[in-house]
Amino acid sequence: MENRLRLLRTQRNWSQAELAQRLGVSRQTINSIEVGKYDPSLPLAFKIAQLLEFPIQFIFFTEEKSMFEKFTAKATRVIVLAQNEGSRLEYQFVGTEQILIGLIAEGTGIGGKVLKSAGVTLEAAQTEVEKIIGRGNGIKGVEFPFTAKGKQVLQLAVEESRRLGHHYVGTEHLLLGVLQVTDGVAVRVLENLGINLQNLRQEVLQEIVSMGIPVTNINPSGTSSSDDDLSESPADFTSGEINARFCALLFSWVEPRKLGHIIGSKGGFQLPNGDVVAPRISFFSRERLKRVPRTYPELVPDLVVEIKSAFDRLASVQQKIQRFLDLGVKVALLIDPDAQTVAVHYLNSGVRMLADGENLTIPELFPGWELAVSQLWPPVFD
Repeated sequence: MENRLRLLRTQRNWSQAELAQRLGVSRQTINSIEVGKYDPSLPLAFKIAQLLEFPIQFIFFTEEKSMFEKFTAKATRVIVLAQNEGSRLEYQFVGTEQILIGLIAEGTGIGGKVLKSAGVTLEAAQTEVEKIIGRGNGIKGVEFPFTAKGKQVLQLAVEESRRLGHHYVGTEHLLLGVLQVTDGVAVRVLENLGINLQNLRQEVLQEIVSMGIPVTNINPSGTSSSDDDLSESPADFTSGEINARFCALLFSWVEPRKLGHIIGSKGGFQLPNGDVVAPRISFFSRERLKRVPRTYPELVPDLVVEIKSAFDRLASVQQKIQRFLDLGVKVALLIDPDAQTVAVHYLNSGVRMLADGENLTIPELFPGWELAVSQLWPPVFD
C-alpha cells in the first residue's frame, strides 16, 4: 500500500522509534508500513491520522479507507476509544459493543450526549458488555480489526449520513448505525439497560435538527423518511421567501463593496471539535474568511440569521440563537414572520426588537446599510 507516513513523520523530525512509541507499536511495524510491506488495520490507521492531524485518505491511498475521509474529529476519536476498549477487555477486535463504548466515552458529540440523556453511563455499559462477552485471552494486541458487525456499523453510518444529506460522518451517524445492527452486542447492551431503541433513534434525529444541522429525509416527528420521500419540514413557503429576500437584499450591499461572504440556507461551518453547524443564513467578513473552502470553513460566522418556520416553536429557535452566540457569533437575527418582528441579538449587549415599520441596521458589520423590516415580508399581489 502506498502511503505518506515517512514524509509526514520526517516533517515532524520524529524517528521511527519515536512514532512507534507515540502509537504504542513496535518500530518494525512502522518501518513495514512505510515501505509498503504491511497494511495497518483501520483502527491503527485512524490512530495514525489523529496523531499526525491529517485525513486518513491523505496518508493512505486505499479504496477501503476512502469511506473514512468524511469522519469528523469526534467520530475518529470514537474509533480510537473503541480500540482502547478492546485492549482493556483483552480482545483483538472492535465490534459494535466497542463502538458503543467509544461513543459514550467520547461524550461530547451528539451520539454521546443522546446516550447520556437516555441514562446510559459508561460504567453500566461496560458492565453489560462484560456480562455478555466476558474478557479475552489475556493478550493485549496492537492491531484491532473490525468484526463483520463492526464494519457493518461503519457502512451504515456512512449510509445514514448520505440519506440525511450530510457531507460528513459524525458521532450521530455512528450511533444510528449501531442501532441498525439489531443482532449486535451493542443493541443487546442497550436493551438490557432498558433503552427503547426507536425512541433513542428519534432523539438522535431531533438533536440533529435542534443543532441547526440541515437534513433532507426527516419529518417533523424526528423519524427517517424513505429514500423516495424527499419532503422535509424545515422551511414553509413564507419563511423560504423571506430567506431569499434577505439574502438578495444583503448581497446587493455586500458584494459591490467586497465586505465578505454570504452563505445561504444549509451552508454549514465546522467547529474546531469537528461539529458541523448550519444556520439559515450566515455572513463571514473578508478579514476572517479570505477564500471560501470547498467543504466547511472552520470558524464561526460574524452574523447568523434564523427564520421561524410554521413548524418551529419560538423557544426552540431562540435556543438555537443562544447556541450561536455561545459559539462566538457577533450578531444573530431571529426573524419571526408571524409577529412580523426581527430580534437582533448581540454577543455581549442584549437584544434589540424591531417591528414592522422600523429599520434594521448592523453598523459594526455593514456600515451604512439599512433595511426596512417591511421589505422582508412577501408581497400580496392584486
